[in-house]
Amino acid sequence: IHQRNSKGQELLLIVDGMVLDITRWIDEHPGGPSIIPTQALNVDATVFFEMYHVSRQAFVYLKSFYIGELRPEDYTKLQQQTQDQSTYGNNYNNNNKKNIQTVRATEGFLESLRSFTKDWRVTISNTEATKIHKSL
Repeated sequence: IHQRNSKGQELLLIVDGMVLDITRWIDEHPGGPSIIPTQALNVDATVFFEMYHVSRQAFVYLKSFYIGELRPEDYTKLQQQTQDQSTYGNNYNNNNKKNIQTVRATEGFLESLRSFTKDWRVTISNTEATKIHKSL
């Protein structure tokens, strides 16, 4: 995802493990075209999605942007990276780790999101990750 985003031709978001292609839509984003690229690319954007979309109406659009899922192990790594960066900044160093809590999406939000997306979202296990993708 990071490599594809860095080429500047695509804008791929990750929300709760879902990979969302918002490339063609970014100029229509009600919050403007700059907020997502500056805050939510190459990180787990779930908490941003919750913070900026108080109503659940934004869930309706997710299916049209959905292109697949991150492999579960990659999503776990991304969540840790996102947590480390938001806690310690870009100069994160394992030696400087402190017991600091970071902001995460609430369980209520995640339950709502997963309930809304369960009928069309691809479910994969680690062994199936290389075999299943919506675009194949």
